[in-house]
Amino acid sequence: MSTLVNSDWLPISLPLELSADVVHVVRLKLDLPPEHWLPFSDVLSEEERQRAARFRFDEPRRQFVTCRGTLRKLLGSLCRISPNAIEFQYGPHGKPGLMVRQADSRISELQFSVSHSGSLGLIAVSVGKAVGVDVEEFSPAVKHHQLAERYFAPPEAQELKRLPAELQLSGFYRGWTCKEAYIKALGTGLSHSLSSFQVTIDPARPASLCHIDGKPREPDRWTAMALDVGARYAAAVMIAEPNCRVQCWDWSAT
Repeated sequence: MSTLVNSDWLPISLPLELSADVVHVVRLKLDLPPEHWLPFSDVLSEEERQRAARFRFDEPRRQFVTCRGTLRKLLGSLCRISPNAIEFQYGPHGKPGLMVRQADSRISELQFSVSHSGSLGLIAVSVGKAVGVDVEEFSPAVKHHQLAERYFAPPEAQELKRLPAELQLSGFYRGWTCKEAYIKALGTGLSHSLSSFQVTIDPARPASLCHIDGKPREPDRWTAMALDVGARYAAAVMIAEPNCRVQCWDWSAT
């Protein structure tokens, strides 16, 4: 299933109303002054604080602390426990999830995905269905045709070449974010070949999971959505459920 770009970002109000047919996506700003992002350290675990301290530069440290701190506050509000009490477990390819024993029975199937790039972060939360989200800041220096030839399926690389020159960079990032969101939803990481499935490349068309090698009917059970997060960014969310609704929230309004 494909859906049009979602660009309606509403001020967030916690706790979010969980529903089996709705996926929540939260946008957060990462270019914050120290007095706004350092307090997020208070809700991190000791291991997370040590990890943050190992970053040599302020920007990746700020991104990590802000994203992880926001994730803890968001999940804490949903689980109705302190953000500090949240514990994570990791799949064989590093996909994070909640320790199920911590969750209230109503949200034991809570799943989430996190991505950040440049000055923006995204967190997607679902109930009972796999979800993946990805955001990428445009880089004019990226060699998009070379990367497409190397990582995209041949029909995707050809579709990119056919686009008007002014759409090719955004077309590359449309494809890249959809692909990253899909493999993050699967939890397979880099073990999953990006060329083994196809997504819509043309940014003027709805995002779509078009084809999966050896699984002709599998795309029908997925919802794909491109997200309008701001100029010079591309973002997408993939959900292992057809006809799923996406609600977008802006954390900066808190």
